[in-house]
Amino acid sequence: MSTYTVQHSDTLSSIAHMHGFRSWETIYDHPDNAGFRRWRPNRNLIFPGDIINIPELAQGADSSVHPGLRPGVKPMESILDDKCCFLATRTECPYSGQKSNYTCPSGYAKQHWVCTEGSRMVGCGECVKNPSTNCWTGPFHCSIWWYM
Repeated sequence: MSTYTVQHSDTLSSIAHMHGFRSWETIYDHPDNAGFRRWRPNRNLIFPGDIINIPELAQGADSSVHPGLRPGVKPMESILDDKCCFLATRTECPYSGQKSNYTCPSGYAKQHWVCTEGSRMVGCGECVKNPSTNCWTGPFHCSIWWYM
């Protein structure tokens, strides 16, 4: 186990990517970061100087949110401007036919956006309790992505 001191413009996703993980949840949800989670219950609000425990990267481990859609190394300001290509949950939304036809349970609304991965357009969607123009607002039921 090592530690990392958060720098200006870091996100949990960029820190995870920097340390070889494909999902911020691997670091944030690790038992050794219980104190950090109590101090920073909103994983989108981390600050320079925060210290995070970095677990050992297990050989062959795959902690991806969804195959093919990987966290990028971007500061939070860019993610918000981009409508973020990051998904809030590991639970894939149910869909019929094409993934863009995903469905949400009662009480949740569809929230979707388009972003790019290299030269490909990617559709991203989530079922959210409180929809907004800010994709970091939850709670979320599920997430889904599809190539356009």
